[in-house]
Amino acid sequence: MSTNVHDVMIIGAGLAGLTAAYVMRQHGISAIILEQEPEIGVSWQRRHPQLTLNTHRDLSTLPGARYPKGAGAFPKRDAVVRHLQAFAREHAFDIRHGVTVSSVTREDGGSFRIVSEAGEFHAAHVIMAVGRDTEKQLPAWDGLEHYDGDVRHAADFGNAQDYAGRSVLVVGGGNSGFDVLNHLSRVKTGPVWFSVRRGPSILPKRLFRFAVHRLSPLMQALPTPLVDRMIAATQHLAFGNLSRLGFPKGSHDAATRLVNDKIAIPVDDGAMAAIRSGQITVVRGVRSFERDAVILEDETRLTPDMVIVATGYGTSALTGEPVGSTPGLWHMGLTPSLTSFFRETEREATKIARSIAETPGRSLCAASDL
Repeated sequence: MSTNVHDVMIIGAGLAGLTAAYVMRQHGISAIILEQEPEIGVSWQRRHPQLTLNTHRDLSTLPGARYPKGAGAFPKRDAVVRHLQAFAREHAFDIRHGVTVSSVTREDGGSFRIVSEAGEFHAAHVIMAVGRDTEKQLPAWDGLEHYDGDVRHAADFGNAQDYAGRSVLVVGGGNSGFDVLNHLSRVKTGPVWFSVRRGPSILPKRLFRFAVHRLSPLMQALPTPLVDRMIAATQHLAFGNLSRLGFPKGSHDAATRLVNDKIAIPVDDGAMAAIRSGQITVVRGVRSFERDAVILEDETRLTPDMVIVATGYGTSALTGEPVGSTPGLWHMGLTPSLTSFFRETEREATKIARSIAETPGRSLCAASDL
């Protein structure tokens, strides 16, 4: 096996990895992508079939690419998969499929050793592009391990029609919680409860038939406190006083939380109308579980057929340290923004490429040398 040290190894051939490979090439830097899945878009294909982007198609494309006619203003899951696959084919990146990376360590000479089931690789720079939704997170509720009911993470939501006639408790008022409710609002379920601890900051997908997200580049350029107020005003115009719908008091700090805590802003596409009509009931946060019931913070006992936990994700332990803490080890695709992950990853990749291009004594290695 060769020990040639290559310029860049990218781990992950999803949205972030493909963007990184494209931007590296634009800066004259060769890159090899290691991808554990057998083809492009598998992680998207695993997500529920109703999945639709909350970001407008004009702001949700890979660099220099477009969606075909008919994709819709907010592309669906399968359209995104086709978009990723077409981009990879067009640019013919060096993608090694079926390669699962187990460790990335710095060698004495300053380069990195990447260990995988397919052997070892060596590179001067490593870009971790494994995504931010790789590890499902469940709160450590008292009694959860003894609960006999059906509990699943929002990542395993599945087909919304499977919930017809069933009672459902959705826990978590963030982006994934509203996504689940948006889809359940179109199904004739049994009672649906929505458990939240704080009032959400939420934007409508459309307001007076206008796609609100199209204003995001303008909002991105404004001071964060001003954007907080703009989002609060838009929310009030669209939904009125949320406390009248049973929500706890909110803080109107959506943009601040996005910047500081990396918490994406939920988007309504039917959930709020279902709450207003009584199809969905807002309830307090979950306190604990019993064998046959869920106990809320106000002592309410619920016995749903299904509990869907929409409390977020963690990143893979392989991602290691934050960006910049280890020279040559880069992380991207982890930061939500007002525009989209597509736009943000291109910005991140450009910053990384410029830094790599300016590295003293850098020498290019062709991918065929490996």
